[in-house]
Amino acid sequence: MGKQKITAQWDRVSGPDLDPNNAPRMKRNEGVLKSKGFIAACHAAGVEPTKRQASKWSNKKGAAYKHK
Repeated sequence: MGKQKITAQWDRVSGPDLDPNNAPRMKRNEGVLKSKGFIAACHAAGVEPTKRQASKWSNKKGAAYKHK
């Protein structure tokens, strides 16, 4: 037997996170992203204030958190 041709298509997912249980986490990260303390710590650390850094900040990790 040879390889079978796969004809099924994967459903495309759009949006950052479609799981409704993660909505509180998203709101918390947006709040951190807008906070002046977080932005100041990012500038002191020399990193951009991104969503990824906001997530790390919430988990008490990352370069910005070390310059808190």
